[in-house]
Amino acid sequence: MAVRNASNELRKPCRHGSGSCKNALRSARLEFGTVIVTQESAKPEDRIKAAVIDRLVDACHVDADSVLISEMTVADWSRRADVVLANGHLWGFEVKSEADNLTRLPGQIDTFRRHFEKLVVVSAKRFEAAVGSMIPPGVGLWIEDNGEIKQKVAPRCFKLTKQAYLSLMTATEIASLLSCNGLKVKKGTTRLQLVESAEKLPLTDLAGSARAAIKRRYRGRHAEFIGIRDTIGTLAAMPRLKRPRSLVIATGSERPVQTLTDEACDEVSSDHPQFMWAPGGPVLRRKTS
Repeated sequence: MAVRNASNELRKPCRHGSGSCKNALRSARLEFGTVIVTQESAKPEDRIKAAVIDRLVDACHVDADSVLISEMTVADWSRRADVVLANGHLWGFEVKSEADNLTRLPGQIDTFRRHFEKLVVVSAKRFEAAVGSMIPPGVGLWIEDNGEIKQKVAPRCFKLTKQAYLSLMTATEIASLLSCNGLKVKKGTTRLQLVESAEKLPLTDLAGSARAAIKRRYRGRHAEFIGIRDTIGTLAAMPRLKRPRSLVIATGSERPVQTLTDEACDEVSSDHPQFMWAPGGPVLRRKTS
């Protein structure tokens, strides 16, 4: 995939007066195969996501140990956070653009506040009043208006449960955690058994382990994104954060029947109940009943 460098507008003066501020709303271009991302062609949601990332970077929330994630699934793949930041805390950002509606927002907030230590709803200006009346105490509110992000309500830190932290880890990661704590893990141990053993560890240990596991899992894509962001701009570099991988659905006989390239496939871990290895790579076995 070839990167097409942007025009001379990669570094526009910042609206906030900082001169070299890396603004998401640039006329940068990036070509991935036949897909070209531009300011004009990008979805409203993606433009807001890029602006959120720029605010986090400019505010020094993203250091060398931090990892940015686009569209991370939680709660058994039932919900997907638009942007996640793993630094000293786990931040979740739910974006509501002009093209969205608020029907699912209450359920999203309820799930995300149980899986992220800090939660922020980022809303288009026209939803400010409605979203403001819907968010419970502790949930932050940022408003996007003409490409600028303004904080209306600062998020507070939620105390998650042991079960929540463990739900963010794969079975392999939990097994590794147990081994590091001197607990033997027998071959064939189920995820449920691993979780029951891990729940005996201190909450602070589980919190730190979950953050570390997420950072390791997504650091590669984050590094690729950061590596080209300064050159082509945040919006144009966004596809690197959610780079699709080829994943195949197979029948019980392991015969591939469909290739998936949806970004959600990135989040399917090796402990998924239908996960299996086929000669062509990782696959999901089709349910027969």
